[in-house]
Amino acid sequence: MSEYQDHLDTEISRADRRIRDTGARVSAQLRSSGPITGRAALPNGAITVTVRPGGALVDIEIQTSALSLHPEQLAAELVKLARQATRSAGAKLHQTIRPVVSREVADSLTSLGLKPGEPADEFVDWVEVLRRQR
Repeated sequence: MSEYQDHLDTEISRADRRIRDTGARVSAQLRSSGPITGRAALPNGAITVTVRPGGALVDIEIQTSALSLHPEQLAAELVKLARQATRSAGAKLHQTIRPVVSREVADSLTSLGLKPGEPADEFVDWVEVLRRQR
């Protein structure tokens, strides 16, 4: 084999090891964190949406009170909540794997649409909570 081919094989092997090591660290981190989801809800709790990173739907809860909305309004609320939950799930994914990956890997998540930030699960309307406790 040529010196160039030997060098190329060595570099490919090194890159393969780094990819495998990163994958193992991410897998271990995800196993220890448990499922990553994002939730978003209307302030009155009438609709709650839960998704995985990337927006894969996990659950939708619709209380009877939400059924009084017109179909277009209900659909708009579901879409809005799904977007909020997706942002939250993406932020949680970043938080979870950031300690075990390089900046470039974390940046690649952002380029795929999974943005970092503070997860903002489930809006809590504290006024409503306090009213219910009376």
